[in-house]
Amino acid sequence: MAFDSKKFAGAHCGCRYQQDYRPTLGRDGKKESGTLEVIKFYYDGAIRFEQHCYGEAATFVFGVWASGMDADGTLHWALPDKRKSYYDEEYLPKKLDRVDEAGNLYFDGSTFPWKLADDFAEDRRWGYPKWKVVLGKLAGKGR
Repeated sequence: MAFDSKKFAGAHCGCRYQQDYRPTLGRDGKKESGTLEVIKFYYDGAIRFEQHCYGEAATFVFGVWASGMDADGTLHWALPDKRKSYYDEEYLPKKLDRVDEAGNLYFDGSTFPWKLADDFAEDRRWGYPKWKVVLGKLAGKGR
């Protein structure tokens, strides 16, 4: 399957996909917290990965942008300087293998899907006000 990042992101503009809850074990071996991995697509071909923590101190952990996606689905992450920013490459999807009939995304040969969590109307934090997302959705329709 061939992917064009701008067409793919345009067709999926304003879509947030997420991985199911991943539990993290505490030192005592009991479930302590978990993470939620999210991947967002924007009309201009931009792709953003974010990890959030569940638990009592639920919070944003880290996020990185993809600098592009090859036709074979390989993602290229624009990783920040490790001395200035935290991120964990282990969690980053490397390659989008397929999109099933239900619209679920599959990365890195996994059988576990990334499911559509919601359509977001805006993402101001990252420079996508409502009008940009609406225009992106309109431009990406039917692709």
